[in-house]
Amino acid sequence: MKRNRRFWIVLLCLLVGVGVIYFAVTLFGDGEDPVKPPLPTVRVGSVTAEVEQSTYCWESGNQATCADYGMPEADDLQLITVKPGDRIDVVYHADPMESSFNRIEYGELVPSEAIVPDEPGVYLYEIGGEWKQGDSRYVFGVRVPEK
Repeated sequence: MKRNRRFWIVLLCLLVGVGVIYFAVTLFGDGEDPVKPPLPTVRVGSVTAEVEQSTYCWESGNQATCADYGMPEADDLQLITVKPGDRIDVVYHADPMESSFNRIEYGELVPSEAIVPDEPGVYLYEIGGEWKQGDSRYVFGVRVPEK
């Protein structure tokens, strides 16, 4: 009888320990947002752009989170070199109910077409949309070299 009782005490302690660890990880996490929108794929001509997460509010299951980011500078992004006039194609994880495509000019968002300008220079873009789970914005940058 004494062995049986010891077994249940050890089992109970193990279960409580696992519960405490689970609670701590769930509560404090690993610094990463557990709920984050998926990144889209952006192709400029034949090159895939490095897309960075920007401002978002997203919900998944019974969890939701929001994050606010400032406007990026060219040094904040991994620029890709593209050709003048290249088309910019954005593929989201799911079609958004509404979407936007903007160029970032002097820290302001300016509605833009999804075509790289003909003039050499560095161009930053902000794209985004609204889905059932929330809204999200993304940023990327391109460099058009001199001819």
